[in-house]
Amino acid sequence: MDRIILKDDRHYELVTFLILIFVFLIFSQALLSQDYFPVRIELSEPAGLERVLEYVELDLQVPFDLLKDSLANFVVTDLQENISQFCQIVQRQDFPDRNLTILKVLFPVSLQANQSKVVTLDIKKKLEVPTTDLKLSGTGFDRIIENKFYRADLSKSSQSEAKNHDSGQLRELLIKMGFNQLLFRTENRLHWGPNFQKEGLEYYETIAGWDNPKNYQIDSGPYLVETIRQDKAPAHPEILLSAVYQFYSNLPYFSFYSEMNFIDDAWIFLLRNDEMTMDSMFTNVAFQRVNGMVESYPFSQRYQYLEKNPVSNDAPWLCFYHQEKRYAFGSIRLRYDLINQFGDTSPVYQPYTKISDGVEGGKYWNRRLINERLTYVPRGSRYTEKNAYLVFEIDTTDTFKNIIYWIERLKNPIQSRILEN
Repeated sequence: MDRIILKDDRHYELVTFLILIFVFLIFSQALLSQDYFPVRIELSEPAGLERVLEYVELDLQVPFDLLKDSLANFVVTDLQENISQFCQIVQRQDFPDRNLTILKVLFPVSLQANQSKVVTLDIKKKLEVPTTDLKLSGTGFDRIIENKFYRADLSKSSQSEAKNHDSGQLRELLIKMGFNQLLFRTENRLHWGPNFQKEGLEYYETIAGWDNPKNYQIDSGPYLVETIRQDKAPAHPEILLSAVYQFYSNLPYFSFYSEMNFIDDAWIFLLRNDEMTMDSMFTNVAFQRVNGMVESYPFSQRYQYLEKNPVSNDAPWLCFYHQEKRYAFGSIRLRYDLINQFGDTSPVYQPYTKISDGVEGGKYWNRRLINERLTYVPRGSRYTEKNAYLVFEIDTTDTFKNIIYWIERLKNPIQSRILEN
């Protein structure tokens, strides 16, 4: 007997079919999630130092289907204390055709000295994003980022030609912390390196002269604002220049990573990095030699010591400070790498760290890689570094206590290890 299907029956079958498909997708999603999450992660403090606040960053590759819901995010849970925290997603790249997402997750951690603990990383929906002191304003390359310790101004200005580029490079830095001291250079941006001068150019060029670098990405959230820029260096198509700023919540420093990758041969007269240029607003310079000795001099007396025995290129840290007002600004050198694409050392000439006087009382430091001598730099040469730039207060009894505190922790970060489920 032939079956007679009424209109209502067809509607019922269609609804039933759609419900089954929906249930199947939900069930498949659950199975897929269970294959990957929750993930157990062991966190360890390696240096016998208390960690009040540190951010752990994990690189992950997960199925795109797990995160295609706009409300999906990561949460990390401390099983011992039963505390869950929101995780910020950074540098997300989706490849739907391969069902793949590549990303970093970032979350805050506190540990006692030598402590280890296991946390779980999972995916949840409708998570409340925490409110922190980290603020971002502006558009494009004209950005201002601030937390309770500082305000970093990356915007352009018509004040001078050297500041009027859409470079995304740090122009001014306000030290808060009760000082309200603005760091700036009248004619230049504050952050002036990397910079470079090749054969045939009368003057050097700088990263601050970038205009709308071709590749630009900004990630922002409650814990981190990160800007990534990459393009050929101004007037130097032989150099592929990369630069990454990281500004954190509730921390008195920001980091800067840079790479000068020579994609063609060039004769280079000058090559510099880690350069901060400021008007006259400091009285002293201090640094640590590679052997661990810390030296400090008034600017007026430094020549007699540093001309004969300059600061080395791999000095662990240096800073400028004001003796009476006690504010300070320093560079903690986290990474310094001259290895080229074949594992050899890229060319340098008289590398050292120079502490210089600028016009009208200006002061600046820079790491010299090629010091004013025409030097052949072959394709494949690379110059890479990462520094943390710290604002801090000079201690009345232990002068460099506050920068040493951060040096010890930044050079011995919390270790993380993904465990087998």
